[in-house]
Amino acid sequence: MAKSSSSSTTVPAPIAEIDHGPSKLDQFLDAHTKKLIIAAILIALGVIGYVIWDGLAEAKAHEAGSALVTARKIPEYQDVIKKYPDTNSAASAHPLLADLQWADSQPDSIESLREFITKYPEHPALATAKVSHGLRLLAQGKTDDAKETLTEVAESESASYIVPLACIVLGDIAKAANDPKKAKEWYEKAQDDPTGQGNTFKGMAAARLALVNAKPPVKIKPALPEPAKPPVTPGATPPAPATPPAPAPSAPETPQTPAPTGSEAPQSPQTPSP
Repeated sequence: MAKSSSSSTTVPAPIAEIDHGPSKLDQFLDAHTKKLIIAAILIALGVIGYVIWDGLAEAKAHEAGSALVTARKIPEYQDVIKKYPDTNSAASAHPLLADLQWADSQPDSIESLREFITKYPEHPALATAKVSHGLRLLAQGKTDDAKETLTEVAESESASYIVPLACIVLGDIAKAANDPKKAKEWYEKAQDDPTGQGNTFKGMAAARLALVNAKPPVKIKPALPEPAKPPVTPGATPPAPATPPAPAPSAPETPQTPAPTGSEAPQSPQTPSP
């Protein structure tokens, strides 16, 4: 009888058990779902709030711009500054207000420019406002303050469009102070065009430079004019000098007859008695 052999199958033992429980992300979401929902709501509210704020700010900016464009008088510019203080329109209203105030109140005009320069240091019109401020100080006789303000502009590298005008005014100040050398330096600088975009004030600076050493004319007392002579016609006899008129003859005196005296007196004839 043949011996039957049976082959047995050997099953390997597992090395480790695989965990099929919830993942770390699921656990995190389960633990923080409520917080995430609250955060999402806050973010949504923030986005909505920003959109609303941005829309209101844009509408306010448009409203301020319209008010600035239609402004013509001092109170109207003051209203723009008061109602829309955080807009570009309020900033631009300051120099325009200063121009109108100069005719009636010079201190108010200078104060408006000073407030603009201090409050809006990044405004594109800052250099122009500084030059205007310097000119107004100079008109009031505050030469040192004007020089300080104008020198800031003249030495600036970001305001090439207005730098030549500041240099010309500084040159005029130096010439008035009897310093032609310094005046010449400012006039020469005023002719520069470092950006190549054109220099509007180049001709003015050249004219100043040509007269930098000129002296004012001396006043001379004019001589008295000579009496006019009558014209002489060729071939004509010159007129004789005028002869003064002869005095009018006086009337002859009538001789007076002396009255007879004494024996010279005529005697009347005697009548004979009868």
